[in-house]
Amino acid sequence: MTDSVEIPAHDRVLDERGKRCPVPVISLARITNADPGTRVLLLADDAAAETDIPAWCTLRGRVLEWTGDAPDGRGRGYLVVPA
Repeated sequence: MTDSVEIPAHDRVLDERGKRCPVPVISLARITNADPGTRVLLLADDAAAETDIPAWCTLRGRVLEWTGDAPDGRGRGYLVVPA
């Protein structure tokens, strides 16, 4: 997991900025349950996402491949991919 301004390839963007824990993780779970092969770029500005997303990936057998600033500078991006 690296911090970078370059956004890696992804299949879907999930913009959960402005939503608080646990909503971003619940939304991420819905997408990955519906399509397990999806590479999801989650955008979040809740400070809890910094710990929630890595923990969720560990519990669900997913990989947090990248994290960095959101493309527009508002919040953070988390690229969650299949293991």
